[in-house]
Amino acid sequence: MILRFEENCEFTNGGSWTANEYSNVGYPVLKVSNFDKDGISYSDLSYLQISSFEKYKRNQLEIYDIVIATVGSHPSLVNSAAGRCISIPKDASGLLLNQNAVCLRTKDTKVINQRYLGYLCKSQIFQHFIQQRGKGAANQMRIPISGIKDFEFDFPTIQTQRKIASILSSYDDLIENNLKRIQLLEEKAQLTYEEWFVKMRFPGYETAKFDAVTGLPEGWEKGKLGQLLEVTSSKRIFLSDYVDEGIPFYRGKEIILKSKNEALNDLLYISNEKFEEIKNKYDLPKSGDILVTAVGTLGYPYLITESDGDFYFKDGNLIWLKKSKVISSTYLISCFKNENFQAHLLNTAIGSSQKALTISSLKDILILNPKIEIQLKFDDLIIPLLNSIENLQNQNRLLKEARDILLPRLMSGMIDVDKVSGQVGEELEMIRNKN
Repeated sequence: MILRFEENCEFTNGGSWTANEYSNVGYPVLKVSNFDKDGISYSDLSYLQISSFEKYKRNQLEIYDIVIATVGSHPSLVNSAAGRCISIPKDASGLLLNQNAVCLRTKDTKVINQRYLGYLCKSQIFQHFIQQRGKGAANQMRIPISGIKDFEFDFPTIQTQRKIASILSSYDDLIENNLKRIQLLEEKAQLTYEEWFVKMRFPGYETAKFDAVTGLPEGWEKGKLGQLLEVTSSKRIFLSDYVDEGIPFYRGKEIILKSKNEALNDLLYISNEKFEEIKNKYDLPKSGDILVTAVGTLGYPYLITESDGDFYFKDGNLIWLKKSKVISSTYLISCFKNENFQAHLLNTAIGSSQKALTISSLKDILILNPKIEIQLKFDDLIIPLLNSIENLQNQNRLLKEARDILLPRLMSGMIDVDKVSGQVGEELEMIRNKN
């Protein structure tokens, strides 16, 4: 049955409140900048003051609400594109939707299932429809609400809608559960770091002797990072060195995606010949080395492992910390993820309109260097946690790939819903056991 969104969905625009209505505490706000096609970032939420809530309570989101960004860049710029869509998870229920986005709810759940509607809005059919109606330049595109309301679709029966939503949500529910497990493992790793190296409750601290002047245990020291390991960058790559296929060439955004085991978008390559030329003249990144983002998201660390294979990276975009015998790479990664260290690091960034880290500023930053024996004990605890995180990230990548293959086929009726539902459980179990 062909249904039009305008007659069958409720549309609520995001609230438009003034800057002085924000507060350090209060009701958390969901801005367009807090979500992308895969979910919500809770690390940088803003808050609306409690006294303003009554004016904007109609903008409070509920579980499975559909939020569509109506302002953003061109669709080819995936993470910031207008039209990106999320379905509100349980832990985001209660957020207040800010401007430049619209919330969709089905008017009658006996006609359109809300979870099914969320998957429809993520489908290429819907995305192509609304993005074709976008107006404005590539760097600032707006999708009118009227363009979304005009969308029509041949909906299956409500029973089939529920089955499709159940199939696809089985992937998303497992992804969400894995993300929570990843967060707990990451928190455990950082709490262990803080317990050992901030509170100084490392193994054997009860009998350790502390220096009266420095306050550090004997054998520990604070030193400049550049004195503990080599801080450098890559050799410059020119436009003529890029090819359609070859050796992967990473910038900051690829490093961040790799750390989350996400698919790499718009990947660049350099030729095998250029890579061999670099390889013969200079060092290449090796397992145990660390790359740190120097622009954009500053100070984000990535530990290189054997599984990374051959790659090269952009000079000025990433700073290269070479593996050292006097400081553990696992310990160093935990240092960079510590909030206090991050704040200290960002204070060294230079520039006015766009801050950047430099090789010289990283070399001069002071860092605690515990006795290597303590660092190795720390490694023994943290490396299994990092391995578990990587396994869960691998699972999520496979789950997303499987879900994204199924989504257009189920929406178009290409495959039989009843046949597929019996295979999903087997596939989910196979993905769980693969890592």
